[in-house]
Amino acid sequence: MPVPKGRRAGNLWYCSGMACADLLPSLPIGSRVLFVRLRSLGDTVLSTPLYSALKRWRPDLRIAVLAETPNDQVLANNPDIEQVLPVSGERDLVRSFASRVHALKGIRKARFDCCINLHGGSTSAWLTLLSGSARRVGLKSFRNGFAYTHILEVPSRKGDGTKWHTVEYQMEWLRRLGLPPGAIPPLRVVPPAQQESSARSRLNKLGITPGARYALIQPASRFFTKEWTPEGFAKVAEFLVQEHDLQVLLSGGPGEEPKLRNIRQRCNEHIHDCSSILLGELLWVLRGARLFVGNDSGPAHLAAAMGVPSVILYGSSDAGVWHPWMAPYQRVQNSFDCNPCPGYRCLVYDEPKCILSITVSQVQLAVNAALRAGAVHAPRSPAEIDKSPAPK
Repeated sequence: MPVPKGRRAGNLWYCSGMACADLLPSLPIGSRVLFVRLRSLGDTVLSTPLYSALKRWRPDLRIAVLAETPNDQVLANNPDIEQVLPVSGERDLVRSFASRVHALKGIRKARFDCCINLHGGSTSAWLTLLSGSARRVGLKSFRNGFAYTHILEVPSRKGDGTKWHTVEYQMEWLRRLGLPPGAIPPLRVVPPAQQESSARSRLNKLGITPGARYALIQPASRFFTKEWTPEGFAKVAEFLVQEHDLQVLLSGGPGEEPKLRNIRQRCNEHIHDCSSILLGELLWVLRGARLFVGNDSGPAHLAAAMGVPSVILYGSSDAGVWHPWMAPYQRVQNSFDCNPCPGYRCLVYDEPKCILSITVSQVQLAVNAALRAGAVHAPRSPAEIDKSPAPK
C-alpha cells in the first residue's frame, strides 16, 4: 500500500494522518537527528521516552538535543543521546543572544539530516529554520510555520476522545513520521557520576548518612496557581517526621531560599534545607529518597524518572496530561469547573482556590497510601479525604 504524501504548498508538506510516515524510515543510515527542546525542566524530562523509542527502532541514528541550561544536565548522561547542545536559559538578552548564536554555529557545523522542534515558540522556530537541515518538522499550531518543511497535524485528543498524556502526544508525532507502533518507554535520566560525591557530602553535612530514611519536599513552583501553602507543607513535614520516622529535606532552586526558610520557621520539627542544589546533585538525593512530596513541577518528573514514590499536588494544571509518566504516585487535587487553565493568573477567583483548597488531611492520606502500597499508579483516582465540595 503506497504511503500518502500529504498536501504540498511550494516546498512545504502539510501532513495529516500518516502522510509523513516515510520521513524517518527514509533517513540514510547514520543520519543525525536534532530535537529542539527549550524551556522547562519537566518538558525536558518528559521528552526522554522519544529518544529511547527512536534509538530502539533505529540504533544507527545519531540523536542530539538542544536544551536550555541548566536543564541540559538531565540529558548529559543519557545513552540514547549522542550530543547535548546547551543554550542559555538566562533571561539576560545579551547573554541569551550570544548563547543562541554560539549554539547555532554548533548546530550548523553538525549538519543534521533532520530537525524536530518539540517546543513551538519563536526562538525554537528560528533555530530550526537556521539549523541547515533539509527536513524540519513542527506542528501546525506552532508559530512561524515558514520555519518548517514538514508540518504535522495531530489532533488534540485520541481517537476515543480521551486526552493524550504529553509523552503520548509527542510520541504520536514520531509515529506520524514513520516510527512503528510499540510500547512507549519510561523516562530515562541518569545521575552524573561526577556529582555523586558532592551530593553525598551535602547529605552528610545535613546529618543524613548512607541508608538513612528521608523524604524530599519540593514546595516551590514557577506559577503561584500551582504552589501550595507554606503552612500546609510545614504540617506535612511534621507528619512525615512524627508518624513515619522520616527525615525531611526541603529542596529549591536559586531564589527560592526564602520560601524554604518560611516553611522551616513554621515547622515544629527539625527539617533540612537543601536549597540551591545542582540538578545533578538533586538526582542523587532523589535516588536515595523514600518519598517525594511536591507541587506539579519539574522536580516531580525527576522523582518519577528516579522511580521515587511521589505525592503530587495539582492546582491549575491538567493532571491527566502532566502526571508522572510510568511511575508510582498519588495525586491530590480538588475539582473546579475552571480547571485546567494556563495558570499565569487566576481568572475566576481572587486567589487560586484550586491549589489552596487542598487540605493537610488530603495530603496525609496520600502520603500514607504512597508509603503503604508503593504509591499505586492511579492517575484518575485523586487522593481525597474531605468529601464535602471544594470551597467556591
